[in-house]
This record gives sequence, structure tokens and C-alpha cells, in this order.
Amino acid sequence: MRSSMTPMTIWLSLFLLSAPSPGGAAGERDTEPGTVVETTEVKRAKHKPAKHESLRFLRDNRVFIRAQLDRLRLQTTLVRTDDAQLLDERYLRLKEMSHAIAAARDTVRAGQVLASERELLASVTELAELEAELALMETILADQRQRLLLLEEDFLGHQETALVVIVKGLTGKDAPESIVFAEDNNFVRVNLTAEQRASLKSGGIAQIYHEFVEPREHIYQVSFSGETWSEATALTVPVEAVRNRLTFLELDLTRLDRKVDTLGLETSVWYR
Repeated sequence: MRSSMTPMTIWLSLFLLSAPSPGGAAGERDTEPGTVVETTEVKRAKHKPAKHESLRFLRDNRVFIRAQLDRLRLQTTLVRTDDAQLLDERYLRLKEMSHAIAAARDTVRAGQVLASERELLASVTELAELEAELALMETILADQRQRLLLLEEDFLGHQETALVVIVKGLTGKDAPESIVFAEDNNFVRVNLTAEQRASLKSGGIAQIYHEFVEPREHIYQVSFSGETWSEATALTVPVEAVRNRLTFLELDLTRLDRKVDTLGLETSVWYR
């Protein structure tokens, strides 16, 4: 059982019981004969916490909880009647129109989605076609590159077609400073050295050109330049270069008249 005495009361009682009497030693008290002395021992009770704290909460708030339970016991009465009212036909038509509008919106939205899907599919198809065309062009370019490599390998590895140009017929005349060969907007200028000009003037022969050429017919426009050759016009000289052979072209300027176009230039071709 829980004691109702406070700690201060307990300590005060213990102090009074242990205090000595005025006429004797501590713990001794004068008593009259026939008097019964009773000793009371007071101990402090140990406080034990409650096992269920929620019970204290329910006890402390029981008034509020009961009020809430009373509210739950109240019953709501619903009154139902069999009287029915007719709906206005306009409401029904409005409801049907609302459903029709929603259906139309769904139809339009579905059409837009389908159109976008078609456009996407068309763009994807066009992209695939473009990729196929690009792949075909890459294949064609690769084949062409391979053919060019084969031709270049064959041309460089087995090229023996060459052209040698020889000039003569300037005995006692001033030789030109340079000779120009033009073919298809390609120009080759051959400058004559002092030794070559001296050899031509003394009646000799000078080799002025020796290069590899394509094995086909070449049409050169030959012109001369120099102090006394400034008015000379270009002369047309055809040459047929034979495959894998050395072609010699001789230009004989003995009868060349610089005042008359293409008159007097003699050419000869032979092969080796």
C-alpha cells in the first residue's frame, strides 16, 4: 500500500523517536508501572512505475473520452420519399452534347496523333532512303578509288611510254630563248641553255625535252620566245605516242618563216 506521508513528515517522526528523554539516556523513557509502551517503525515505500502508461492517460482524460463516445452514439435519421421529379429534357440534351464534344475532341486528337505519326514515319523513310543513297555513293566512290589505284599502279609500275623532242635547223641563226609546248591548258616551257643555243647556231642538234607521256594522240601548240622570236605564232604539232615505246619528235626549223603562220616547220616522228 502506498504511504500518504511525505518525506519531510517521515524524517520528522524519525527525529522525534530517536531524541533522548529529559531524565535519562538516549532511547530510555520513564514510564509509570502498568503502562504499555508501543514502538512504531516507519519505513519509506518504494515507488513502482505503472505497467501501462496508457491507463493513466485514459483515467486522466476519461471525461473527454466519454463525451466523444456520447457523440458517436447519436444517430442521424434520413427521410426518404417516393416522390420523383421529371428531369428537364434540356439537361439530357446538354449531357448528350457534352459527350459528343468529348468524342469529337478525342477524334481530332487521334487524327492529330495519327498525322504526326505519319509525318514521323515519312521522315524516317526519307532518312532511310537518303542513307541508302549515301551508302551507294560511298560504294561507288570506293570502287572508283580502287580502279584509280589499279590504274596508277599499272601506270607507274609499267610506264615506258616517253616523248623525246629534238630541235635542229638553226645554222647561222639566233636560236630562241625558250620553246613552249601547250596541250589542254597545260603549258611546258623549256628554256634553252647557252650551250644548246650555241650548238643549234653552229648546225648541231639539241635535245630539249624527255618525259613520260600517256599512250595516246597528243596535239601540241608549239611556240618560240626570244628577242627575235617575239612575233612568232604557235604552231600545231600532232604526235601519236605508242604504249611502252620511246617516241622521238624532231622539229626542223630550217625552212621556218616567222612571218608566215605554220609555214616551213617540218616535223618527223619515229619510235624505238
